[in-house]
Amino acid sequence: MANELKAGRTDDIAGSLAEYIDTAMKNEWKKTKGEDLPKGEGAQDRQILFAAIAQGMLKFLEDHRVDLVTTDDSGDSGLTTHHHAMAFTVGTYRDPLP
Repeated sequence: MANELKAGRTDDIAGSLAEYIDTAMKNEWKKTKGEDLPKGEGAQDRQILFAAIAQGMLKFLEDHRVDLVTTDDSGDSGLTTHHHAMAFTVGTYRDPLP
């Protein structure tokens, strides 16, 4: 089984998708504006936003795993078609999500 994907919460962000989003935001801000992303006002609001985005996105993907199936035709008129499905679990989202 695959490792659990960590969405992240504001009180548990380390190693999560939310942390990756936060890091990407800091990098984009620095590259675009030439200065560090402000750390004071708004920092917690950004973490709430990024955690919510990560939780919603991973929960959606988890709930729709069967829709994420790919089939690859090897080019021999379908004699050797390969079927791949995503398999993962999601952790650290806040309940309740649908």
